[in-house]
This record gives sequence, C-alpha cells and structure tokens, in this order.
Amino acid sequence: MKISRLFAGVLIVALGVALFLTNFDVLSVNWRFIFKLWPVLLVFGGISVLVSNSKWRAVLYGVTSVLVILWIFSAASVGWGNFHGLFHRGDRTAHTQEFVQDMEKGIRHGQLRLNSGAGTFNINDTTDDMFYARAETNVGYYSLDVDKDGATETLNLNYEEKNNSWNFGGSTNTVDMKLNPNLDWKIVAEVGACSTDFDLTPYIVQRVELKAGASSLKVKVGDRADSTTVKMDAGASSITVYVPQGSGCQISDRAELSSKSFPDFVKGDDGTYHTANFENSKKKVFIEAEAGVSSIKVRRY
Repeated sequence: MKISRLFAGVLIVALGVALFLTNFDVLSVNWRFIFKLWPVLLVFGGISVLVSNSKWRAVLYGVTSVLVILWIFSAASVGWGNFHGLFHRGDRTAHTQEFVQDMEKGIRHGQLRLNSGAGTFNINDTTDDMFYARAETNVGYYSLDVDKDGATETLNLNYEEKNNSWNFGGSTNTVDMKLNPNLDWKIVAEVGACSTDFDLTPYIVQRVELKAGASSLKVKVGDRADSTTVKMDAGASSITVYVPQGSGCQISDRAELSSKSFPDFVKGDDGTYHTANFENSKKKVFIEAEAGVSSIKVRRY
C-alpha cells in the first residue's frame, strides 16, 4: 500500500469518526476551528514532496497522520456527551459542592488559584462574600484551602480525581465562580483541556494567568485596574480576549503557527502589537500569548 493512500485513509477515517460522534451528540466538534488550521496540511505535504528517502517519507506521513487525528479531536468540546459508562467503573452520578469564603476585615487583595483537570470553568458574577464557587462533577472532588498574609488572602481551589474511575466517558466537571468586586485580584488557573468563560469586567484585576491544554478560552477584562496583564499558555486552542475601547492594549505573542486576528492593532518594530491609544492611555491591558497551532483573537468592545 502506498504511503500517500494510507495517509488519505487515516484522514478520512478520523473525519468520519468525528462526524459520527458529532451526529450522536457524543462530541461537539468546532469545525470552524479545524478548517482554519487546514494550511498546516500543506506544510507537511510540501515537506513530504521534498523528502526523497522513502523511509523518512513514511515516518513523516505517520507523524502527520497522528497530528491530524489529534488536531481533529482537540477541537472537540470538553466532555464526552453520551458515552456513559464507557471505560468506567462505578457510579457516574454527578455531585455538587459549594464553597463560600467570608469577607474578612483588613483584606484588600485576593488571589484565586484554580488547579483542575479538563472541564468547564466560568467566572461571571459578583458576591458580597470574598468568594463563592459551585462545582458539579462526577469524576472527583474539589477542596478549598485558604492562606492569609497580611492584607492578602489566597484561595486555592484544588481538584482531586477519583482513583476508582477512568475519565473517558460520561464525565462532568463544571465550576462556576463569583468574586468580590471590591478587592484587587490576581487569578491563576492551571487546567487541562477545557472551556473557560471569564467575564472579569466587574472586578479590579491586576493579573490573569491561564495555562491549559487544547481548549476554548474566553476572557473579558474591564477597566477598573490601571494595569491588567493577561497571560495565556495553551496547546491547540481557540483563544479570545476582549478589552475595553478606552484602554490602551499591547499584545506580545509566541504563537508562530497560530492564526491571529488583531483588528485596530498596529505591529511595532519590536514585534508587539498595540492600539493607537496605548502610549497615552491611563488604563492599559498587556496580553501575552503562547500557544501551539491555535486561533488567537483580541477584540475591543
């Protein structure tokens, strides 16, 4: 069998499996994300033409086939829909946990550190308490640890996976969080393949760090802080950051293989992108993006 036919077969099978699982609501595949990355195939195809050695060509086709499969399924949304019971032992019933941290006198700075696996994570409302979280999961448990240092309180929301289950089927892991709008916040999230929707406009946010696998990441920052830094470190992902029109914004990225959409931004001599009002704005947003083959967008609102 010719290597080229084998590669074409792998590609067709991978697409067929993805379509089949999508039709039965097992996966929700972001096809738009996939089609944006199709030029990568041209790159590998061109390299394979230049390679004359048949053994090296076979290796290249094999690597490309693996990348294509990973590429397609990295575009699948987190969770495996109706794969209930597949590769799993035990009960898959989701349980709910709620965490509340009271607002103490003298606390002016808050740090939220989220450590979890794959899942859906949202910050979308305020609370009179310092912190509120509601977790719904059937693959593990969360714990909240609190450290206090003077006027700063650090909240560590940690996820522990069950030892008696395989997390390939029917998994649910969703966390909805609320923060107090009167504190200065630093938010750090280290998660697996995930979907995030962080609406941070009500808060005074100094810094946001997101480290994730193949994910769909959405962050919307406000203008309550004089300076806000958003740092994204992800695999093959769809990344969207929203910044206020009145704030100056600068983007520095290390995502050479990613598609980028930065309307209203100008590229400087140092390789960074910035808005026309960046130098004269009292409010500034700094975006640092490091990603694999991804789609990165920055929008002003």
